[in-house]
Amino acid sequence: MQQIKIKQYGNAQEAFAFEEQEKPVPIDSQLLIQVEGFGLNYADVMARNGLYKDAPKIPFVPGYEVVGKVIQCGKGTPPDFIGERVVAFTRFGGYAEQAVGDFRAARIIGDRISGGEACALATQYCTAYYMTDYISNLHEGETALIHACAGGVGTALSQLCRRKGVTVIGLCGSEEKVAFLEAMGVDFIINYKKNNYKKLIENRLGKRKIDYIFNTVAGNSFKEDMKLLNYGGKIYCFGGAARSGKKDHILNDLAFLLKTGFVSPLFMMMKSHGVIGVNMLRIADNHTAVIGKCLGELHQLWLQGEIKPVVGATFQASQIGEAHQLLESGKSMGKIYVYW
Repeated sequence: MQQIKIKQYGNAQEAFAFEEQEKPVPIDSQLLIQVEGFGLNYADVMARNGLYKDAPKIPFVPGYEVVGKVIQCGKGTPPDFIGERVVAFTRFGGYAEQAVGDFRAARIIGDRISGGEACALATQYCTAYYMTDYISNLHEGETALIHACAGGVGTALSQLCRRKGVTVIGLCGSEEKVAFLEAMGVDFIINYKKNNYKKLIENRLGKRKIDYIFNTVAGNSFKEDMKLLNYGGKIYCFGGAARSGKKDHILNDLAFLLKTGFVSPLFMMMKSHGVIGVNMLRIADNHTAVIGKCLGELHQLWLQGEIKPVVGATFQASQIGEAHQLLESGKSMGKIYVYW
């Protein structure tokens, strides 16, 4: 079988290598999947640039989720998975024609849903659902601010918030994305490259009126967000896009930390604030069944028509460099899907 490895850090057109490899052997609780396709995530870009600390050392096969048919089960895996089409969380290794994943972080999906939509459920929607439904209980009439609202997690958050009656403020970086978010029904859209989003929000809503903030950027935006957060509000931090684009160096890491700033639990207590870090890789490692639970509930929401993942671009596996370039450019919208 073929797999795609990151052989060196840096440019997307030079970083990858296609290799022939023996098929993996599923161990306890694992499924072996004949892969139709896999999804891209921004963590893949960070890993390719040597900035993702949880990634294995190069060379390694990236990829968090796959869709395909189960061809073999490891010990302790329910046999009814055999022959079924599934979407599965893979914890690296997804850029391959065959991949393994824990059955507890997989769901049988049938043939109705497209590969791109299914892969969006596995990582982007699971990340969003974990924040909006699993560890939180959002209420009608509240307000949420979503960074990178036109991206994969952003579109998922928007749909999941709006289905609960939460007003959505979406940040994006181009007029094309403004139009995209308008079509999605986002309530208040701000092109942060043209406007100071904090001032616009305060002018429209007043000070400290945001109940939930979903921040995938960190850096200076975190400090601005804390000034917008309502009493009793929560900010979810699940990415560090502001760190991207700079070389892996301790000084760049320190500068990023200083820009993001630090919070004191005493000041948080005074405003009844919550700052919640979300790392789905850690959840998958230590609470594997949580991924499966979120996946199962998201699939039901898809079947009921309550959510509709947006697949913004589809590439052949041979175009992996182009797919990565699009995601890294910040111009993509929705999920990027790659198929064999």
